[in-house]
Amino acid sequence: MKVTIEHTFCPYCEEVTNLYFRIINTILFSSNEDELRESMKQLAQKTSLDEYYTFGYGAHHLWVHQKRPSDKTKIFEHRIMVVEFQ
Repeated sequence: MKVTIEHTFCPYCEEVTNLYFRIINTILFSSNEDELRESMKQLAQKTSLDEYYTFGYGAHHLWVHQKRPSDKTKIFEHRIMVVEFQ
């Protein structure tokens, strides 16, 4: 898997920063797409990930966007990272 940090994230609170690094660790410790999907699912269930970030999958990648602190129904314009499956 190839991870690309595409844009900086906005560290508007400690939890957002901690979750950012947990996302990165989850990606880096996953050895394949299936493991990554399961690990991201578990991270979302065990933390408040969905409050601060949104993520999804394309045919060959995972993308991550950060939600806006002023209105968490909206996301920042640029995704912060993408993981390409190989």
